[in-house]
Amino acid sequence: MKAASVREARARGEADAAKARLMGTLDEVKERLAPGTLTSNAVQAVKDKSIVVADDTVAAVKDKPMMAAGIATATALFIARKPLFAAVARWWSKDDDNTDIRSRQRAGATEDY
Repeated sequence: MKAASVREARARGEADAAKARLMGTLDEVKERLAPGTLTSNAVQAVKDKSIVVADDTVAAVKDKPMMAAGIATATALFIARKPLFAAVARWWSKDDDNTDIRSRQRAGATEDY
């Protein structure tokens, strides 16, 4: 009977050790899945990625400065397209008004506009 109680005690010890490992793992999982931990990990990942992208961008600009200037110009024109179109429309409408006045003057009209 002594051998059976030794085996039983050993089995309980192993079960207690397994339970302790399981509880430790659960605590670790809870900590990893905590909202604060997830947020800080996400922020750090974004920071790391943005540093890599910035470094790649600087390298690309150094390798091909004319292409970078072209892309920057195209981007600026795209962003400012509405004011640019408005300015061109005003310029064209002024040009049309001057053309109308000149054509009337050539036709013999003496009225001032």
